[in-house]
Amino acid sequence: MLAATLVSALMLSGCSNSESDSTAEKTSAAASAANTSQAPTPLAANSNAAASAKLPTTFDLQAHRGGRGEWTENSRTSFENVKNVGVTTIELDILVSEDGVPVVWHDEDIQAEKCADTAPATPQDPEFPYVGKLIKDLSWAQLQTLDCNKALEKFPEAKHEQGTKLIQLSELYDIYAGTDAYFNVEAKVAVEKPGTNKPNPEIVSAMLGAINASGMADRTTIQSFDWSIFPLFREQAPEIPLALLWDETTWKSGSAWTGSVDYDAVKGDVIAAAKQLDVQILSPGFAVPYDAAAGDKDYHPVATPEFMRKAHEAGLRVIPWTINDEATMREQIDAGVDGIITDYPSKLKKILDEKGVEYK
Repeated sequence: MLAATLVSALMLSGCSNSESDSTAEKTSAAASAANTSQAPTPLAANSNAAASAKLPTTFDLQAHRGGRGEWTENSRTSFENVKNVGVTTIELDILVSEDGVPVVWHDEDIQAEKCADTAPATPQDPEFPYVGKLIKDLSWAQLQTLDCNKALEKFPEAKHEQGTKLIQLSELYDIYAGTDAYFNVEAKVAVEKPGTNKPNPEIVSAMLGAINASGMADRTTIQSFDWSIFPLFREQAPEIPLALLWDETTWKSGSAWTGSVDYDAVKGDVIAAAKQLDVQILSPGFAVPYDAAAGDKDYHPVATPEFMRKAHEAGLRVIPWTINDEATMREQIDAGVDGIITDYPSKLKKILDEKGVEYK
């Protein structure tokens, strides 16, 4: 009983890691909560009205890494296919290459389970083979030689294509030219592994260069687990919405992930942390423990109706990650979340259509 009480207390402030105006009040949370007996809490004005105004006004259906349960993650294949699904937002990750290119990829190193070498970028390249090396230590030309089409055991139904090359952020935007899609771009920083990423100022510069050149900055959100990067983005792009990523391994006393926020000083209140950092979205690992699902005895969602009430009163949207099973999708929609990040966008789309929840 005591353990359950402690977890319940944690849910108001934490979650799990493995990975405003009248228009705003007509958000997805209002639509989704219409299916429950509890009236939704209207979304109050965010302190940064300009950034908040750039967010979707519907439920935010986000395709995690382009929908990696259905296609090769973070690939041209996934982004082109999920475009036809009709999601609200494309979620993706960015690392920066040795020569400053913002690369759409999740892992700081090239993993053998995902990619294979084909040939050196130049004859007798001393850095070849490239598999196992860090993105930050390889040039864009070297990265372009990789074939990253391997099937992952965790996602057996995903479709893959031979010759799947890494793409850069500008190419992602090109794929969506002429659409009304939104983008949730994660600045990948492995805080617990110093030296595996480019310095934060270089990451910010590379990302904002591509975002601003795309003509789609007004439909782009930036997210990160490394909260120390938010002030840099806010200083250079005051009107771009920011999303606070965390789980129970990163939001805790003494954490290296929280930047200027002191967990103990804010008494573990993640909403207070969000206000301090001028973010617009709370994006928690959906449950504690992270691998539990609705219906499990140990399922403790972060986004409870009470958490949603507090977040909305503070002008914050809540979009948990990464929810892949139908029961948990339904439970979180009914709890009033503003969106869901999922590896299976087609599955979530079907549920939203069934419930009559608007997401485009």
